[in-house]
Amino acid sequence: MIFRSFYLALLTTVIVLPSCNAQSHQNETIYQYATINALMEGGYDGELTMKNLQKKGDFGIGTFNALDGEMIGFDNHFYKIKSDGKAYPVKSSTLTPFAVVTHFKTELKHDTSLILNLKELYNLLDSLSPNKNLYVAYKIKVVCPKIKTRSVAQQTKPYPKMIEAVKKQSVFESNNSSGTLVGFRFPEYMQGLNVPGYHFHYIADDKQSGGHVLDLTGSDFKIEIDFMDDFELKIPNNPEFNKLNLTKTKLEDLEKVEK
Repeated sequence: MIFRSFYLALLTTVIVLPSCNAQSHQNETIYQYATINALMEGGYDGELTMKNLQKKGDFGIGTFNALDGEMIGFDNHFYKIKSDGKAYPVKSSTLTPFAVVTHFKTELKHDTSLILNLKELYNLLDSLSPNKNLYVAYKIKVVCPKIKTRSVAQQTKPYPKMIEAVKKQSVFESNNSSGTLVGFRFPEYMQGLNVPGYHFHYIADDKQSGGHVLDLTGSDFKIEIDFMDDFELKIPNNPEFNKLNLTKTKLEDLEKVEK
């Protein structure tokens, strides 16, 4: 069924390429604050303000100090989706312990009216961006007959590890929602620094709801892709981060947290 979907996609959709080759990009940089392993081990406090983060990128995802909600940003507008499922504009003074941003520049566009689930969407994105050694950003407008998202409640010290925090996550299931998916695909060799593979957050068109994407059924996809080969990592320098053991996180625990 998945193969059939992508065969049909190639027949029924149009790919619009920029004037240059999509993989011949202009040394664009992806900026990351902290590491996913630090977040997994309970490193929920950072010193980076949203004001300074946005100097590094107008597009991205992440979270906030004390794990207070899911971050999503595009077109230089950033939002916090809290554990009530609602989206709130983010103040410039808000702090983040983990975020990934870039200055998004569309290098490839692809539209399809096919109905795809999340796994089928990932397979389509693989076909559009086959070089899995690059960092890739995706901005996708979509109509969702069904979408499942989550957000985690603000944590209190002593912080639990992420694998424990998500056991009390809030899960939201919406019908007939339209909005934007913002996310990245990181290479497998980035394990420990970021989430290998795909990681998406969602916000509805009315900017009232969203969250970390767990599953979806979508159609009318308008996909924009940005390829990057430069990576900048900033490590927090605080006592909490410095005492974390960043070699303990298991890949299976990360997969449980993300899914």
